[in-house]
Amino acid sequence: MNKTFYHIPVLLNEVLMNLNLKEDSIIVDATCGEGGHAEGILKMIPHGKLICLDRNQEILQKARERLSAFSNVSFCRVSFINIGEVVKEENVKPDGILADLGISMYHYQAVNKGFSYMDSDSLDMRLDSDLEISASMVINSFGEEKIADILFKYGEEYESRKIANAIVRARPINSARELADLILKVKKNKKRSKIHPATKTFQALRIFVNKELENLESFIPVAVDNLKENGRLLIISYHSLEDRLVKHTFRRLSEEGKGFVYTKKPIIPDEEEIKNNRSARSARMRIFVKTV
Repeated sequence: MNKTFYHIPVLLNEVLMNLNLKEDSIIVDATCGEGGHAEGILKMIPHGKLICLDRNQEILQKARERLSAFSNVSFCRVSFINIGEVVKEENVKPDGILADLGISMYHYQAVNKGFSYMDSDSLDMRLDSDLEISASMVINSFGEEKIADILFKYGEEYESRKIANAIVRARPINSARELADLILKVKKNKKRSKIHPATKTFQALRIFVNKELENLESFIPVAVDNLKENGRLLIISYHSLEDRLVKHTFRRLSEEGKGFVYTKKPIIPDEEEIKNNRSARSARMRIFVKTV
């Protein structure tokens, strides 16, 4: 059995501390991935239960392998937007819910889906193969104006129109590598940066294809409604669009009397964690406590 794991859990100590775990806690890891956070949680709830959700079958299997030593864990191949149905079926009220919105390194290093700029085989970007629209469909069949709007709205790419024009003229584009190389040419006069010039375009396509912001907006209030009284919802985001949505939704739920925002400012990784795990550098964790 392949025991290779690619993902290092971000803000692990902070997650474990802020979930307010007890030996019999019931926790939902709504974005389980390879089970990095889940492993840490399970060690602290020997008489409790952990429910792991993930929309991707392959990566959920990785979590099953990683957590095979634990008997108090269950797995559901569903999107986190289905959390209400899952907890109803499990007949539980969670003490805590965790959602890490990052994309596991498994998707970049082990799956040819076009997430990596070096992927010369695919331009898919779907986290769930059941989704209808792939990044390839967007790039090769959407109109220039629509592509530009996607890049600007979901990637905050200020050269979206120039990039969209280059994409339409270069069609067909068959791989992530071809797309990344094209964007490099469009931005050839830009100063060198530690961030790849195609980063914002790839982010925009991934968010659009997987409906990440729409799903997040649906998930948060349902997650809060399904928490036990004084239960906590922890969300780790990685870019400003996600963080802004979490911040504003938490504030709205607080104003509606559902609970309170536990984190006045987001919890961020320290320098040591960033040094050891570059994926953590943009992480922001916000916490909401349900009171009714």
